Amino acid sequence: MTSSFNRERMNKLDQDLLYTQEVVEVLTGHATAALVVCDLQHRVQYSNEHFGTIYGWSPMELLGYTLPTILEEDRQSFNQLLAAHLWEFNTAALRKRCKDGSIVFVNETITPIRNQEGSITAYASMIFDPTENGNSVQRKLTESGQQLQSLFDNNPDAVISLDILGNLTEMNPAANKLSGYSIEEFAYLPLVSLCPPEHHDRIKQRFERTLRGKPQNFETAMLRKNGEKVELHLTLIPISYEGTIHGVYGIAKNITERKQAEDLIQYMAYYDALTDLPNRRLFERQVMMHLNEADERKTKVAILYLDLDGFKFINDSLGHGVGDQVLKEVAIRLKRSIREQDTIGRMGGDEFTVCLPDLQSFQDMLAIAERILHELRQPFQLEGHDFYLTTSIGASFYPDHGSYAEMLMHNADTALYKVKEHGKNHVKIYSPTMNEEAVRRQLLESELHKALERNELVVHYQPQIDVKTSKIFGMEALVRWNHPTRSLLYPGDFIAIAEETGMIVPIGAKVLEIACKQCKQWQEQGFADLRIAVNLSQIQLRQDNLVETVERVLIDTGLPPATLELEITESIAMHNADFVVTQLHNLVALGIQISIDDFGTGFSSLSYLSKFPIHRLKIDRSFITNISNKSESAIIASIVSLAQNLNLSVIVEGVETELQRTVLPQLGCNEMQGYLFSKPVPAEVCIPLLEKYHY
Repeated sequence: MTSSFNRERMNKLDQDLLYTQEVVEVLTGHATAALVVCDLQHRVQYSNEHFGTIYGWSPMELLGYTLPTILEEDRQSFNQLLAAHLWEFNTAALRKRCKDGSIVFVNETITPIRNQEGSITAYASMIFDPTENGNSVQRKLTESGQQLQSLFDNNPDAVISLDILGNLTEMNPAANKLSGYSIEEFAYLPLVSLCPPEHHDRIKQRFERTLRGKPQNFETAMLRKNGEKVELHLTLIPISYEGTIHGVYGIAKNITERKQAEDLIQYMAYYDALTDLPNRRLFERQVMMHLNEADERKTKVAILYLDLDGFKFINDSLGHGVGDQVLKEVAIRLKRSIREQDTIGRMGGDEFTVCLPDLQSFQDMLAIAERILHELRQPFQLEGHDFYLTTSIGASFYPDHGSYAEMLMHNADTALYKVKEHGKNHVKIYSPTMNEEAVRRQLLESELHKALERNELVVHYQPQIDVKTSKIFGMEALVRWNHPTRSLLYPGDFIAIAEETGMIVPIGAKVLEIACKQCKQWQEQGFADLRIAVNLSQIQLRQDNLVETVERVLIDTGLPPATLELEITESIAMHNADFVVTQLHNLVALGIQISIDDFGTGFSSLSYLSKFPIHRLKIDRSFITNISNKSESAIIASIVSLAQNLNLSVIVEGVETELQRTVLPQLGCNEMQGYLFSKPVPAEVCIPLLEKYHY
């Protein structure tokens, strides 16, 4: 039974061997590589048809022959290769001899063949067709050369080759276009001669490093043939043959536009585009630098915070284009006023800052601040007219008022607010008590919002009297704030805050509504022709819906338009802005009256009187303080004469003495308003006044 089992097993092995041989024949018989199998004595055990085709021996002729004896031209090299690599798969290049004696170079792969125990019993050698391989290599070399030449010629970046002395040996069309030089012109120019002088050392150092076998990537610049400067990203690569560097390839990418964009971004990050001054970010950096220097030198640093008085009106009435011209001119004048080591910044709008380092005392700062004030008081020539601005300046000092830039700027800004509260056009140095006032101001602003919601704003009325008839013909409406904890507040306590925050618009609308409603009520009580005068701020006048607001109030209250007079200040009317003219004409079209308040206090010419739809001039109280003075009397008489020639009526405000009441009619002015007759009073007190003055 055992014998039968063994016979069956041997038959099975023979079948497997036959099958394996058939598989090998199929896989190798038609292969494009020559395959030969040898035992460890190098006797040929098998070879495929392709081997015979290449080398001239048929498989039967080769069988049993010692392979190195008939095939190897360099038998020693083959034996060394075989001994060194028989234990692993390996490929090598060797010389082979064909049957006809010719020699070919081939790539040969040696693969060990192991038995079931893992011992090497034979090896297989696969030799690739030298003709096909050579053609393939040549074809690949040709294709590679064509590709390299195409890459060189069509590369959008400039490509050049240099010898070890830095002389040009070749350049592509992009290099010609970038530089403006032909290859003949370029050949006589050292590489560094194409670069600005400040880049020469960098180019030389990078070129020398490349010659030591270290590729370089860096940014530099080139001067084109026409003198134009071009920013480049340059790559230098060593050209090496058989371990020796023979030159350098240079690849240059034009990054001029990128650098310009980067410069623009850098500029926008640190400079104000309109005035070319440092913005807040750069200014604060400069301040911190000066603070560090002050610590070393034991000196002071001053921060000035500036705001242009009256700029807002110019910007809004003449347009932002004219406003921008003013800001540019202000920047020029500030530069004229300061020292070389000082720094100016624009914070936005009409706010500027100045850093004054290396100061010994407060007086050093005041001298520079006075120069600034003087420069900015000079007239600005705009659209053929002289315009005047003044400047408010708040100042803080290091180390007295802060230890870092932001704190110093904040404290200077706090001092600036105090300047504005006390007449503007001067300098004030920060003091710690100002912070307390700033907190109170902030609180007042918050309370003002609530005042509208809680109806805490009330209107008082001051009579306007014709002394010739002793009759009240009108009332001026004046807002008051009935503050819950600070009693009655006057416009000087909160109107400036209302204008800065924009709250003047809803406050103004509320006052207009209350005043018109009250006047209509008085008219219904028997004072039929009584007029009401309401102040209109420049911010209200700029509102697109102003005319609609006034019309709605007149309709809602039923007040006849002819009995409503809107007062605007001369500072609003002194410039003939198209928008202001349009607004006023649209208001007059409703049937209301327009008067100029504080007449005579403006800087401009009187040409606007003939262009604006004005009905009345209100002479400022400052002109009647010394009414007995001939000069003041002459001014009033001139204003009255001017008004009469323009068919305008005139009223004088601030009348407080009997002398003023007596002299003014002699100068042609009969309409008056002031404490001599009555201070502004609540509506309920007005009826006795109306009856007293023979209405």
